[in-house]
Amino acid sequence: MTESLLDFYQRNQISPVRQDIRDLRAHLARRAALYRHLGILPAFVHGRSVLEIGPGSGFNSIHTATLQPSRYLMLEGNPRGVEDITRLFSGFPELSGRVEVICGRVEDYTPVERFEFVFCEGMLALAGVPEPERLLRKVAECVASEGVLVITCIDAVSDLAETLRRFVAQLLIDPGESLSQKVDKLLPVFTPHLSTLSAMSRRYDDWIVDNLINPASIGPLLPIYKAVEVLDDEFDVFGSSPKFLTDWRWYKDITSARGDFNQIATWNYWANLHNLLDYRQIAAPRDPERNRALYETCAVLRGTVHGFECDRDPAAVGRIVGVLDEVVENVRAFSAESSEALGELREILSRPSLDVTAFAAAPRFSSLFGRGQQYLSFNRRVSPAMPPGGKGEEPQ
Repeated sequence: MTESLLDFYQRNQISPVRQDIRDLRAHLARRAALYRHLGILPAFVHGRSVLEIGPGSGFNSIHTATLQPSRYLMLEGNPRGVEDITRLFSGFPELSGRVEVICGRVEDYTPVERFEFVFCEGMLALAGVPEPERLLRKVAECVASEGVLVITCIDAVSDLAETLRRFVAQLLIDPGESLSQKVDKLLPVFTPHLSTLSAMSRRYDDWIVDNLINPASIGPLLPIYKAVEVLDDEFDVFGSSPKFLTDWRWYKDITSARGDFNQIATWNYWANLHNLLDYRQIAAPRDPERNRALYETCAVLRGTVHGFECDRDPAAVGRIVGVLDEVVENVRAFSAESSEALGELREILSRPSLDVTAFAAAPRFSSLFGRGQQYLSFNRRVSPAMPPGGKGEEPQ
């Protein structure tokens, strides 16, 4: 079994999710924009009960606290994360009195009463648990009737560029090295790539630890379609970031109790999946079957990377190159820029030995990053009550 994110953090006594929030106004604006994408305006959270599961070191929690929920409970399983949250909020005395922090795993948590808002970022997508769907069901149990659940998802397409970088990183490091030795070796190689992300607020060394070294990052994923499927019995999708959901039905045509929102969200996912591969690109929706083929090929590539980390078989390089041929061919149909970037990496990996300098400076691949984690908001479904004597009453 792949080591979980939490186990990895605890073993190394780290919480590698630090952010640069020196420009606090910009940080809060980013979070407000994200919530708006998800259909959550500030007044919706004000005076409501909020549970945040896995807040890490609490940087994103600052914005939620400013919305003045009636209760704000943070459940963090990493003791180092709890320390960081306490330290961070001590610098915001006007907010520190509004939050409660509990050190514990959601698997072991049973709320006395359910919460109107439940936020769970990152943990479900990258927890390294063998059954992320089961963990999602546990998280969903904390949501009150008509409440809102916000989660993050990730799949083999949105994580493709990071998976390929991880493979190169694993070629460069020795599994027996210490964590700090691995970071020191990888930082100069990947800094030119990360520096192309002008909006990045996370520390480069933390990104490297979490995406290129952390064993949970190559474990099971929770794609959007699977999250919708797991929650379908009780929840409806109503927002996403990126905001790709489109529903052109006339409101009077939405007549079923369930509204088919999840079915439409799933169709939108498969029709737009290719746009998760490169954050710089936005292409028109395409045949979902072509995107399913892209998904399957990227999943095979990811499995090959995972296998290499288990057996360190040098033949994995050739297998990666072979799968990349298929990916490049599929991607060429909707993005010349993305396919050329992937082709550049394929050429570098095809050489007799890895040219680290060429990889670090790769003019095309260095700026290729996927859309990483996607956010989804759900509402817990309730059956509408019909007023006595209303026109919808059954005839006598």
